[in-house]
Amino acid sequence: MDRYRVTTTPDGRRVGILDMELMGWCTLPDGHGNMIPLEWRARPAAEAWLYQCYRTWNAWEGNGEGIPPKNWRRRLWEPSPFDRGMQFYS
Repeated sequence: MDRYRVTTTPDGRRVGILDMELMGWCTLPDGHGNMIPLEWRARPAAEAWLYQCYRTWNAWEGNGEGIPPKNWRRRLWEPSPFDRGMQFYS
């Protein structure tokens, strides 16, 4: 499973980015040190923000200008039960 998921907020009115490892919403600090959740009115806007994060983190890995979060990479495929070492018997 990917670490970050674009999903609707609990009230169903907005869309946010949920960090599945921390089980919390992605946030940014305001001018007073408070953490404000990132929320959008439309899913494509939240997806565009997340894709820009992926591009930035990928660049940081190459140039060392920043430290990306652990396990940030998207999974391009989900392993089958056999790839995970599970076996099923009938």
